[in-house]
Amino acid sequence: MKTLTHEEPAQEPVQTYFSEKGFDVLLVSVAAIGYLYVLAQPTPRLLYVLSNGLPPVLAFIALVFAVAGLVRNGALRDRIAIVWLAYTFGIFLWLLGESTWGVYALVYHVATPFPSTADLFWLAGYVPLMYATVLQAWPFRDFLLSKRMLTIIGAVLGVACLLLAALVPPTYSSAVGAGLVGAVVVLAYPFLDVALLVVSFPILFLFGRGKFWRPFLFIIVGLIFSFLADVLFTWTTLNGTYYDGNFFELFFHWSYLAFAYGFYLRFRSRIGAVN
Repeated sequence: MKTLTHEEPAQEPVQTYFSEKGFDVLLVSVAAIGYLYVLAQPTPRLLYVLSNGLPPVLAFIALVFAVAGLVRNGALRDRIAIVWLAYTFGIFLWLLGESTWGVYALVYHVATPFPSTADLFWLAGYVPLMYATVLQAWPFRDFLLSKRMLTIIGAVLGVACLLLAALVPPTYSSAVGAGLVGAVVVLAYPFLDVALLVVSFPILFLFGRGKFWRPFLFIIVGLIFSFLADVLFTWTTLNGTYYDGNFFELFFHWSYLAFAYGFYLRFRSRIGAVN
């Protein structure tokens, strides 16, 4: 039976990790989107289009690379393939969420459509993403339960709990005026992000050892950016300071770019599970 526990990482120079042309495209895209946000700040209409139109486009690009990787490398042949299939399904559901939000905002001119049908797709997307991270981490459970990793996990939980503690009181206050459903939904995102990070963040310490793990690295970077974006969205929504085109939205865009590059590396690698 194939497993991940006996992988022999390739001994390649560290500089090759980020020396591919695709990584240059990633950096240019990250900088270009940030520059667009700076230029558009004096133009609310352009900010509105960027805020609501970019996420579905970027999520679609990520999905294209994800599906291409599944087609090229197989979707069910081994544990790793199933992990990538679950990641792909999660991004697909997030694409549906982004597209639904975009239709509300750009077609029906509903400013900040929250909560809405889009949240059903986004929240549903956490199920396959969590399944993928758990399945990915399972062969390394002994390592993740070591004292060192438990310390790291505890630190991640500690920082996340401090952030969430700052969000909980405003959530209950907002529930009085905005409705309990909206307050619960807005708080669900950072909690679910924390659950993903607790499993996936320690795996970062397994990366850096060969070409095999590079795609996973960027998927987890995407999850971290998504967590930061959700926390800031939750905070600004609850205190009434959110507006379309806020700079923190860059974390949403950058998360999809990281996902896209991770899926691109998977497509390029032709690497599956290792005996």
